[in-house]
Amino acid sequence: MMNSRFACPILALVAFFVLTSCQQVPPEIKAGDEIIAKNIEASGGSDRLAQVESFAFSFGTTTYVMSAAGLMKMTVGKAPIVTETILVDDQGIRRNCFNNMSQFQGMDADVYRVLAKLRSGIFTLKNFQGLLSYQELKSYGPQQMHRLTTTEGGLQVEFNVDAETHELKRLVFKGYDEEKGRYDVNHDFGPYQESDGIRIPSSWYSSRVGTRGSVFEIQDVRLNPELPSGFFENVDVNTGDVEINPGELKGSIVEFSFQRGRLMLGTNWTRRCTEGAGFEPEDTLVLTILERDVELVLYNSQPPQDAMGPGKHMMIPNFRSDNYNIYLFSQDFEALTETLDVLMPIRLSKKQ
Repeated sequence: MMNSRFACPILALVAFFVLTSCQQVPPEIKAGDEIIAKNIEASGGSDRLAQVESFAFSFGTTTYVMSAAGLMKMTVGKAPIVTETILVDDQGIRRNCFNNMSQFQGMDADVYRVLAKLRSGIFTLKNFQGLLSYQELKSYGPQQMHRLTTTEGGLQVEFNVDAETHELKRLVFKGYDEEKGRYDVNHDFGPYQESDGIRIPSSWYSSRVGTRGSVFEIQDVRLNPELPSGFFENVDVNTGDVEINPGELKGSIVEFSFQRGRLMLGTNWTRRCTEGAGFEPEDTLVLTILERDVELVLYNSQPPQDAMGPGKHMMIPNFRSDNYNIYLFSQDFEALTETLDVLMPIRLSKKQ
């Protein structure tokens, strides 16, 4: 029989370990995992999700490809052109835009990490198990939502799951950056559609406090698409060759369009190219395209109002990317579009 003076300390030690093991999973996390399980079941079930090794969809000219391991790769461009690639992996969030390499930092990187987890889980919360705290059942008019939260770096992240269907309806990012100020962005997910046994949102609406939002329609959904070897290992782009000489640039067209009496040419030139050639803002330059010379003015910011209109020609930064766009305001250039093609060579030189 155990001596009573040893029994009490041993029983106390056992009670301590039992108590601490019971407290390893906080109740709010456990409740969050219960909602996650229902969310996975609503999407098609864990067995069906386990069969998906990669997942892809498109919006406009942007293609998103995710792996079950949590990787996400985004490419921008219409074949054969790829102007931008963003890769989220264990090395961080790398971006290649017109062969200019950079890394996302701070809240921008936090957002991409959360989106990679969500999208690689095919818009379910399966990659957030053990990470979400259950907060409350909240009413939005007649609709009730389970609100779950977590953090990613310096970002507060909130998920709202429909209490009836258990589908994810809203994703909220909140944070503050000393340089950029307050960050408050909502992603509201549209009606769900079924694709090969898995329910996926048909769209999402992204809105930032104080600005107008945008709708992103999810198209060309593919489960387990065939991917080239090393797909998730590089951030390559394809924008054509660039040659930089003093007073001269040679490059290619990456896109073009003609609307309302204006020809737009997307170039593969960036600020690094114009500076390397020695071009200065408001320089008059000569564009050579299909053996035709056209004078234009270079601007490195928003051009003045009088720079636009019939007979005006200019090159300005593409405010949605890192390259320059050329605008030729004349109906005479409409016929030119019939002979243009992407990767067609163009030349820019200083006016003599």
